[in-house]
Amino acid sequence: MQRASRPVTGKARLVFGFLFGLVIMIVVTRVFSVNSFDHAMIRRGVYALLTGVNPFAPETRSLGFYNPPFSILFLWPLLLIPPSGILAMGGASLLALVFYRRSWTAVAWFGTHTFLWVLAAGSVDMYVMGVGLALLVLSDKFSRKPLRVLVRIVAYGFLMTKPQGGAFVVIIYVLLRRDWLGVAFCLVVYGLLFAPLYPGWIDMARAAPPIGQIAAPHSLGARFSPLLTIPIAIWVIFSRRWTYWQLGGALSGILSPYGMPGIPIFLVLTAVDRPSAVPAVLVYSGCLAVLTWVAPQSPLMGVYHLGVLGLALILACLSPCTAPADQDSVDARRLVSTAVQAVRLRLRRGA
Repeated sequence: MQRASRPVTGKARLVFGFLFGLVIMIVVTRVFSVNSFDHAMIRRGVYALLTGVNPFAPETRSLGFYNPPFSILFLWPLLLIPPSGILAMGGASLLALVFYRRSWTAVAWFGTHTFLWVLAAGSVDMYVMGVGLALLVLSDKFSRKPLRVLVRIVAYGFLMTKPQGGAFVVIIYVLLRRDWLGVAFCLVVYGLLFAPLYPGWIDMARAAPPIGQIAAPHSLGARFSPLLTIPIAIWVIFSRRWTYWQLGGALSGILSPYGMPGIPIFLVLTAVDRPSAVPAVLVYSGCLAVLTWVAPQSPLMGVYHLGVLGLALILACLSPCTAPADQDSVDARRLVSTAVQAVRLRLRRGA
């Protein structure tokens, strides 16, 4: 008698995607030269914090360390691990998310833009965002509440290390799970313990934004006024059913004053289930990757970055959501409809 095969669980896909991505990233980082500029800059800031130097003070801002003060808790591995290792961990974590969700359009984007561009730039965005998202997904797999809350707190810290992208994901996730206990611990560990450093960090981010954001803005909020970006954000929220990381990526690409190269677009494209979208993503993002290498200082860089963000948003908003609703889903239209029905019912009872 033939035994029925067991379906592959989401946790198994997550682990397989991470291991598969780790192998690929290790091989590729050995073949290609990894630019260590961002890695070295952030490493200097982490070392300054560890040695008691405030990298956000006016006299030390030349270090170019823009991550929030508590990020030292998650960026210290940069002192021990080379850029290739950090990229391997980040890329593997993002591929784990793709395998978990089975989003092959995002793989096309990863292969032609996020993957190649971040290798060339030497950024740690993949590391903090990828690990943070992987930990959030894993936290829901633990049955014991203390362990689940602990993993979530660590995941929040990783994601908020890049607040221009991670903040939206964390806020939506907290509202979905009603994780007020995790928020309380984060306020103490990540807030109060580093409180003396926050005024300098906020002042630096406001007065001296990253040069790369001025040369080529990576978000609509960095390029256009709220009169344009807020209506777009509202349209995106109500256009379809999202997962928390997809909507968080979309909002970070629309509303954030500082953009993140590639990651928000990657998260948005995990919502695109149509295989027919893959050629458009390959051609458009491939041209962007080439432009990044050939003419990194071109004024067209901003046009291409925002253009491909728009492409991702249009593809996602027009793509039907085929996956069944689950605990990761955010359906704004259903929430509003439920709220309206509840108000009508109360009004009828009152009458």
